[in-house]
Amino acid sequence: MRSEIPQIEVITAVGDADLEDYVSQLLFTQGWSIIFRAFDAGALAEFIATRSTELRTVIVYTTELPGFTTDLIMKHSTTTTSFICLDGTPSTAHEIMQKVRGQLRLPMMHTSTPVISTSHASPKIQESAQKVIVVTGSSGAPGITLLATALASEISKSRKVLFIDADFRNIPLSQYFSTNDFSIQSLASHEKPTKIPESDPKEVVIIDVGVLPPLGEVVNDRRWLALLHNNIFDVVTALVYVTQTTKSSLMQLDQFMKEFPILMKRVAPTYVCISKGQSKELRQAQSAFTHLVAGEKQYQLPESFLHPVGSSVLDTLFASGNKGKKEIGIIATSLL
Repeated sequence: MRSEIPQIEVITAVGDADLEDYVSQLLFTQGWSIIFRAFDAGALAEFIATRSTELRTVIVYTTELPGFTTDLIMKHSTTTTSFICLDGTPSTAHEIMQKVRGQLRLPMMHTSTPVISTSHASPKIQESAQKVIVVTGSSGAPGITLLATALASEISKSRKVLFIDADFRNIPLSQYFSTNDFSIQSLASHEKPTKIPESDPKEVVIIDVGVLPPLGEVVNDRRWLALLHNNIFDVVTALVYVTQTTKSSLMQLDQFMKEFPILMKRVAPTYVCISKGQSKELRQAQSAFTHLVAGEKQYQLPESFLHPVGSSVLDTLFASGNKGKKEIGIIATSLL
C-alpha cells in the first residue's frame, strides 16, 4: 500500500536555460514534481510568496539567475523550504543528483533558521566517527542478507566489522551462520529494541534490516520497530538497496526512490540489481533498472556472485571466483 508521504515538489531557478532544462528533466525522471520554473529572481519571489509555508518545497538554483541576491534566500527560508545551489556542480546526472540528495533535510530536523553562506563552495558535512552501512531491498529480492554478509566479509579484511541482524521476518542470522571474519549480533523482536547496540567507534557496523515497511510508517509510526528504523537512519553513513530483475521488485524500487528523500539527510543510496538468466525479459529489466537509477551509484551482479558453489550454502560467499570477489570489493570500497 502506498504511504502517505507527500511528494517532493521542486522549483527550478537556474540562470542557464540549457542547464535548467537538463536539471528539470533529470529531476522529473526521478519522480519529483516540478511545480515552477523561474526565469528570474522576481518571478521566483512572487511564486514563493503565494505558496503555503506548510508545504515541503525544494528550490534548486544558481546565482546566475537574473536579479538573484542572497537576501532572497534569507527572506524566504523556512523549516519546510530547502534551497540547493548548483554553482560549481559538474553538469552530469550523477553529480547533480548527489548534490541535490545530499543537501535535502527533513522539515522536522530543522531547529533554527538556516545560515546562508555567500560562498559558492559546497557546505562541509561532518563525517561520522563510525561507518554504519544499512542493507535493505525489495520484497522477494534474492541476496539482501547474502550481499550484506559478503560486504562484511570483504570489509573485515582491513577493518573490524560488527554485523547487526535487524531483519525480524527471518530466522536470526546468528542461529545458522558462523564466521571468523566478523562478529554477528541478531536483535530479538521480543525485546522490542528501539536503538542499535553500542559498539566500538572503530568498528564498521553493517545492519541488515531486510525489507523496510512502508516509509510512511518509518517516519510517522511511534511503535518500537519504526523507532528502531528511525534511529538507524539517524546514524547511517551508507545505504544499499537490493532489487532483482522482476517487474514487482522494480516497481518497489521506483516507489522507494520517490519516497526515500523524506528520510534523506546526508546519504545517497547505492543500488544493486541481482540478475538471473540471459533472457530478453532479463535484458529489458536490466535496462529498466539502469533507467530508474540514472545518476545514482549503481551496480548489477549476477545471482551466481552471491550463491556459493559447494555442498553447503554456508560455504564461502566468494566461491563464484575472482570476478565475484572483485565486484563485491568495488562495492565495499565505495561504501567506506
